[in-house]
Amino acid sequence: MRIATLYALILLLGFLSAPATVAAAENIVPRAGTVFLGEQGLDLSATGATSGSQIVWYGPGGSPASVPAATLTIDDPSDFYISPVLFGDRTGPWFNAQGNSLAFYVQEPLIEIRVLDETSNFQITKEVTWIPRGDVVGFRIDTNVYEIAKRPGSPGAPVTIRIRGPGGVEYSSLDGYQLEDIMLSGSPFQTGPVWFTGDYERGNYTVWAESTGNDMDTNYKREGKTVTAPVEFLLQSTNPLITPEPSTTPLVTAPSTSAPATLPATINTPPPTTTVAVSPVTSTVTESTTTISPTTAPGFGAILSLPALAACFLLLFRRRG
Repeated sequence: MRIATLYALILLLGFLSAPATVAAAENIVPRAGTVFLGEQGLDLSATGATSGSQIVWYGPGGSPASVPAATLTIDDPSDFYISPVLFGDRTGPWFNAQGNSLAFYVQEPLIEIRVLDETSNFQITKEVTWIPRGDVVGFRIDTNVYEIAKRPGSPGAPVTIRIRGPGGVEYSSLDGYQLEDIMLSGSPFQTGPVWFTGDYERGNYTVWAESTGNDMDTNYKREGKTVTAPVEFLLQSTNPLITPEPSTTPLVTAPSTSAPATLPATINTPPPTTTVAVSPVTSTVTESTTTISPTTAPGFGAILSLPALAACFLLLFRRRG
């Protein structure tokens, strides 16, 4: 029984806390409060507007003493839409037609985001588009939608920071810091150092922010109004603006690993041509008179005596025989 009773009490507390949650929504507009183009589902009950009543706009610089420049009828004050078509050219104060009491102000939303390198203390701009990987990054948001935080029970003006990294990956948080529905209560708003880039992939990143309060970013999607201009940068370790100097180290050709070519067994190589410079030599020849004694060659008579000797030799050989 005790467990059942405790469970019933928990449910009862939940039901009792439900109205408080509704009251804390950022759609309840106080009298003379500020609303923004594109907001929908607003509750104007506190402004004096009623179902079927009229609100009037006296133009830029107009006053309730003048003739209204525009008149609109309220259908449901608890669910009102600040249409960009109807209110886009009619910003400023709107009055309840009955009694000319101030109902609310209409403003055009504005928003801008800055990407800050908290480690090296610089901001990403059109000229500075590189963040060293390993630095810590933070964000600054400048906007006028913080007025939503002034509504009764409002937790703040919701803004979402969106980051798209290499390969089209989008992040909803960074190192545990939630990027969706960040509640702003003033401007400028700074996150402080929330992104340690050393754990993230190198490459190109795009950052932008959106005012998401009461769907204004969907109904009035305008750059600089409900969506910031994108901020792009390169995340890597080496400064892309620095060009490496050419190396002065001489190139070394690695030895070839291919097999040496087979040389022919006989190589006919022409002998080298040697050019010898010859200096002219002047010779002095001394003439001398030499007396040559004539030599007598064997004459014809000597030749004829050889057969005679041979014949004698044959006669002697026969006699002895």
